[in-house]
Amino acid sequence: MKVAAIIPIKEKSKRVKSKNFRSFCGEPLYRFFMKRLIDSPFDEIYIDTDSAEISEYARGMGWGVIERVPELAADSANGNDLLVYEANMVDAEIYFQLFITAPLLRSQTIHDAYKIMTTQIEYDSLFTATEIYSWFWYNNKPVNYDPKVLPRSQDATPIIRETTGLYAIRREALLKNKCRIGESPYMLYVDEIEAMDIDTEQDFRIAEFISSDIRQRTD
Repeated sequence: MKVAAIIPIKEKSKRVKSKNFRSFCGEPLYRFFMKRLIDSPFDEIYIDTDSAEISEYARGMGWGVIERVPELAADSANGNDLLVYEANMVDAEIYFQLFITAPLLRSQTIHDAYKIMTTQIEYDSLFTATEIYSWFWYNNKPVNYDPKVLPRSQDATPIIRETTGLYAIRREALLKNKCRIGESPYMLYVDEIEAMDIDTEQDFRIAEFISSDIRQRTD
């Protein structure tokens, strides 16, 4: 069973300028994340990018490079479009899609996801998720609780949020649905720290602070 990991990395970013190249705990963000792939269980690793610097780094690590086509570098392109295109470039039975904007994703989580996808055939896909225990409203109406019967927050019905850090899917399901989540997905729960996604300047600073704190505690 061939399992391939694909990491899409754009050269330019709008909300956080040069996000993928900015120093994160003393090294570029893309290198900080990609170092944890060194001991990963994947058969093949590919970097999908339009950056010459990242392409050179990936090849130096012995990984494959998929040159990002202009139409998939546009803001209108999404993770589904990318993975379907990449599946036509890379032959594998299972595809993992990982994002460097989730720098607090643990190596153990990657290994856990790999084990689930390679041993539990009842799931056609997998994604990381986190449970949020809080009170939610939409269109001026409560979503998951009754304000007249106020339970403890820990007893609330949790809202499940995709973390957008890790996805995995079998080739057949991907090509059938044109979506990185299939019809019978496994939700791999992670905590709120590991679920962090860098989308704003504040996100970047918080993630770097947490990562530095974790390093100091484990040194």
